[in-house]
Amino acid sequence: MTVSWVLFRIVCFFQTAIAAFVVLSSIFGFIQYPSFTEVARVLLFLLVLLLSIFAINLINNNYPDKPVEGSQKTVFNRLFLVNFVFLAFLFGFVFAEYRAASRFSQLIDTPIYKLPFYTLISLITYMLTLLFQFIILYGLYELRRMLYDNFRRKKFDFEKEQQG
Repeated sequence: MTVSWVLFRIVCFFQTAIAAFVVLSSIFGFIQYPSFTEVARVLLFLLVLLLSIFAINLINNNYPDKPVEGSQKTVFNRLFLVNFVFLAFLFGFVFAEYRAASRFSQLIDTPIYKLPFYTLISLITYMLTLLFQFIILYGLYELRRMLYDNFRRKKFDFEKEQQG
């Protein structure tokens, strides 16, 4: 496995951990203060979690030359498209957290970059999730294309025997 795909797996593992943390904290937030935002956050990050787990499984099961086929292809297409749509929601969460941090920094008359780290944790979490989501979506596109290309170039046992 090349270094780029190892790094891709690491990004997927980090994305899985971040998404699981946000899902759990949103569930606890919903229990304490029920709101539509918490429900949306749980659903969004569950789908982000599923996509990163699917990406890890795809690398483990299909790398280097087994194409995405059948039900795996259907799941891939649906998760890929739904997560692509949810990028808009991720941007919304980033902007909302940035606006809240900006208001807080104005309240205490301190620039945002000088705020304590613990006040920016959710903003940093959403920004990392957004960055990792872009990496995963692009990586999945490239991985699927690479798997198909490698499969097409693959020499099967019966082809090797005929050449020899």
